[in-house]
Order: sequence, then C-alpha cells, then structure tokens
Amino acid sequence: MNDRRPRVYTYRGNVPLWLVLAVVAPLGLVFLTSLILAVAIVAAGAALVAFLLPSFLRRSVGQDSSNTIELDTTQYRHIESRPPRDRH
Repeated sequence: MNDRRPRVYTYRGNVPLWLVLAVVAPLGLVFLTSLILAVAIVAAGAALVAFLLPSFLRRSVGQDSSNTIELDTTQYRHIESRPPRDRH
C-alpha cells in the first residue's frame, strides 16, 4: 500500500499561440500538400481521358455509311421549330 505513485503535472494556463502554430502548422501543410497533389493527379487523369477518349471512339465507330442518306440542298428545306407568331 505504500507504492509510490508517479507525479503528474498539469498545466492550467492558456496555451501560447506560437505553440499551437508550431504543432498544427506542419500537420496542416501535410494535409494541404496531399490534397493539392490528389487534385492535380485527378485533373491530369481527366485531361488525359478527355484527349484520348475521342480517338478511341472514332476508331470503334468506323466509316459505316450504310444507314445514312445524303441529300442535295434542293431536296430539303428548313422547318422552324416553333410556329410563327400572328402579328395583329
């Protein structure tokens, strides 16, 4: 029962700002650096897909013109999408 207990010291004052910044700033910089790096990787991947995907799609579609009809300009006319307004 006479075991010695280790002494525990507690600090009951305000934590100085320089100490908070010294601990939090490196953690914040690591987080921001990894966030910027992740966004850059995703953006580079999206740009790569945006440039390469159209070339792959063009190759797979090919030049099959069996289902197309070509008309001369005398064979068609423009139809308006909405009816003309009556001017009274």
